[in-house]
Amino acid sequence: MNSIPSGNNYGDMKRKSLILLTLILLIVVHCRKKTEEILLPEKLYIIPFANNTVSIYHSLDTLERVSAFEKDKYWVVSGILKLVPKNQGDKVISFLFGDCDSRFKCTDGKFYIKLNTIQYNADAGLDLQTNLVAPFSPVYIAKKDQVDSIIEGIQFYNQPSSEYPSKGLSDSFVDHMVQVNKSLAYHDKNEFLIPFYVLQRMIVTKGNVNFPELDLTTYKISSTLQSLMDAKKNGDLSSFVFPTPVSDKQMKVLEELVEETRKERIFNLMNVEKSWQTIQREYKELGIVPDAKQKVLESILKTAEYKVVGREGITQINGIDSKQENGVKLQKNKTTGNLEIVSSNTALNTFEIAQSEILPNTEDSVKLRLTSPTGEELNLESMGIPKAFKGAETLKEYVKNIPKTIDEIQSNANNVQQAAMNAALRFGVGKFDREAGKYIYEIQNVNVVLALFKNNSVFNASDSEYSQEVSSRFGETIITKFYQKYDKATKVQTLFLNYENEGCARECSTYPVPDNLCFTTGDSLIVKFTPSDLEALSEVDVKFSAAKSEYCNYPFGNPE
Repeated sequence: MNSIPSGNNYGDMKRKSLILLTLILLIVVHCRKKTEEILLPEKLYIIPFANNTVSIYHSLDTLERVSAFEKDKYWVVSGILKLVPKNQGDKVISFLFGDCDSRFKCTDGKFYIKLNTIQYNADAGLDLQTNLVAPFSPVYIAKKDQVDSIIEGIQFYNQPSSEYPSKGLSDSFVDHMVQVNKSLAYHDKNEFLIPFYVLQRMIVTKGNVNFPELDLTTYKISSTLQSLMDAKKNGDLSSFVFPTPVSDKQMKVLEELVEETRKERIFNLMNVEKSWQTIQREYKELGIVPDAKQKVLESILKTAEYKVVGREGITQINGIDSKQENGVKLQKNKTTGNLEIVSSNTALNTFEIAQSEILPNTEDSVKLRLTSPTGEELNLESMGIPKAFKGAETLKEYVKNIPKTIDEIQSNANNVQQAAMNAALRFGVGKFDREAGKYIYEIQNVNVVLALFKNNSVFNASDSEYSQEVSSRFGETIITKFYQKYDKATKVQTLFLNYENEGCARECSTYPVPDNLCFTTGDSLIVKFTPSDLEALSEVDVKFSAAKSEYCNYPFGNPE
């Protein structure tokens, strides 16, 4: 009964051993003050990513650089044997030690690499996720049996127009790729994520999946995906040899990442106050995310009545209720996946929408041009703004209800983040940043800034207080006092922060840090928030524009 572990049990055992090794390494890196060498359980291999260089040392005495991994090469340095910590002042720097590659001139045949240059390390036991740097990591560390498949993965990731490996990618590398995409801003995710997701969905469904209005022309899609799409278009799918897909678990994660991108793009289109010209442009761009444009079009059609322009026999359709006069039903074509308008009026009958666009408009309506697969057009003009665009008025209505004084704003807010957002909308200057997907506002009113700074979970001081002793701990740092100064001659107001750091060697002690300037007249408090924060507060970013210490921003942090 106990002779052979199941696949799941084996995986659990493997993960536990890797977690244990990771903990050992983290303890060595962060806590160990002695320079004892740690032998690794097995020899590991270094695979450099393209377009990166990693310094290689041959002596820890001089730390003289021998050479660097070559750019744009996929080759392997075999033989990481152990981890070697080295004291440098009051710090411990850890190095990976191994056999030197023949192309390096190492006098003793060995080399060292600083551990802090290793940003991500597969599942080889050095899984330091906190150091993940996107989009490319300098090196990848792998076990012997992973090397070939990981090199294929790196080539495919850095050259997405290449062939997708017929045997698929290693699970370790796909997990790494997913983590990289998670760390990217939403507008950067698409370059690799979207075409890779589409490829995997088409592999899984043997090419039978439909992505209506998906525009892949802006991507460097793989030759495999292009061949698959061509085969589907030409009716040659039966002869197409499908490569191995990613695992079901990884497919689910990819779907979640795409859905996150889809929701954010749709929300920012429908819920941000902007011109119809901007909405027109952004609606067109929805076509680069699978199904996003279809979902938006359906919600627009379902939330308004429309005039039918230039079509005999039918003058109006009602997408709100199919049972009402002029009512139409919306459904998906089972073959193409396209949205269809189904009407009992014989002048329309069933209209399949292959393409759609929002036309320029300055009136309180939306104009749509819908095109069928045969090129037939249906032009619609909404009677009023569709309720799907309720967000176009959301900000205006929200601002109307913000109190007019900073004291009232703070007393009505749930926390300092909400108070800062409302104060920014009332007293600041800003706009919606389309690239960041956020509103970015700037508050320069000194009285508003000081009121926000003092009234929070860290200080909770009155406006009249010019200083306050405090003891708020953030790791090894303790904020001890804030104070402000006012120069009557120049009318310049400044805000300072005192804090001290705690350190432990043989004994623990604290030492003060010189005064740190947080704000002075002319500086700004920058407030960044998403459209969804107007409805439900999630993660408002509030920071001083020119603070000399990061701890100046802690009073604006999310409450614990």
